[in-house]
Amino acid sequence: MSGPRRALEWVALGGCAFLLTQALLPMFLGPGDTLTDGNPTWRMVLTVSYLSVAAISAAYYRETLFLVRRNWFLAALVALALASCLWAEMPDLVFRRSIALLGTTIFGFALAVRLTVEEQLRLLSWVFRIIAVLSLACIIFVPSYGISSGIEQQGEWQGVFGHKNVLGSAMALSVLVEWQLPTYTRHSQVLNRLALLLSAVLLFFSASVTPMVALVGSILFIKIYDAARRRLGSSGLAVVLASSLVIALGLTMFSVNTEGFTAALGRSSDLTGRTAIWSRVISYIPRRPILGYGYSGFWQGASSDSLEVDRTVGTRIMYSHNGYLEILLALGSVGLLFVLIFLWTGWRRAVCCSERGQPCAHLWPLIFLVFFLLHNFGECTILVWQNLEWALCVAIVAGSDPAILTAMEPEDELPLVASEEFT
Repeated sequence: MSGPRRALEWVALGGCAFLLTQALLPMFLGPGDTLTDGNPTWRMVLTVSYLSVAAISAAYYRETLFLVRRNWFLAALVALALASCLWAEMPDLVFRRSIALLGTTIFGFALAVRLTVEEQLRLLSWVFRIIAVLSLACIIFVPSYGISSGIEQQGEWQGVFGHKNVLGSAMALSVLVEWQLPTYTRHSQVLNRLALLLSAVLLFFSASVTPMVALVGSILFIKIYDAARRRLGSSGLAVVLASSLVIALGLTMFSVNTEGFTAALGRSSDLTGRTAIWSRVISYIPRRPILGYGYSGFWQGASSDSLEVDRTVGTRIMYSHNGYLEILLALGSVGLLFVLIFLWTGWRRAVCCSERGQPCAHLWPLIFLVFFLLHNFGECTILVWQNLEWALCVAIVAGSDPAILTAMEPEDELPLVASEEFT
């Protein structure tokens, strides 16, 4: 491919990735309406970004269609979200957000089609490095915005985001990316270590516990897994061993001294009100157990039942703070089934990718999926519109397919699928 066209692809993909982190948006678009689909400026910017990504996918439509066929469960999940406007209480809102979800998912496919795993890591590393530097500058020079002044989050860093949890999630991903990023020169090694340090500092001072716990758990898992796989010669046994040790460690720390454990994390025993939200969500799921309330069709007044939850809890709830409960609430048991197939398929592919022993980031799909699974116990990033983590999950599950990895090996120019696959 010609240099200018390839450069334009990188700019389009990198720009979309930056937008989906939602960095800088609260500063320029105003509070309260930034993270929804209500701000017209934000909708226009996002539309232009999605159209540029769609143009890339259209230029490589055979490769994209091949990925869709190989990931029918993901296509079915997005189709279910689009169709859910038919039974939602606010169909227009659900349909608009479903379209945004479609754009985010297409972006994930575009990453898998046009970039290798190592290229994805390099693109992400520069996106997160820019965000980290901007966040540090904001904290130092504009502390009135960069440092939260809210009653509950006073003094906690939020950088160029509207909330400290968003900064924490972004920096946790940044640490994972830098951890897995291959470095070949002294200069790249220095940049990698500095970015890793800065991301870790920003994550720590954001006091965002969920991504912090997910990060530690995923790194611990991958270290145990890699050592066990090399020693035992079996990925299956290594997965069982690593999972058992990580789960046992977490349960032991939590059960021995629940109050002390949560206090050490800087949280109350009810996990900052999450348990109250979860109990309410669980009570509403049986009301629509099969298809749910519609994609993103429950919270913030999108359903009459959400107003009842707000009154019961005593504050306005934005989401379930648990990705698995959120899917059950929005798309019911049918949606959860597709999600489980999607995650299980991704897990099998990631383990297979780790067995290939490639020198460049062969453990990245697996460590990301561990982080993704753990992160969604306290946050919602499964099937979320305008969310980089969901797009990365799509890219990893689609791009780590063994059939695709085998097809890409003979070709240097096309990063994914040899052209004969589509003839």
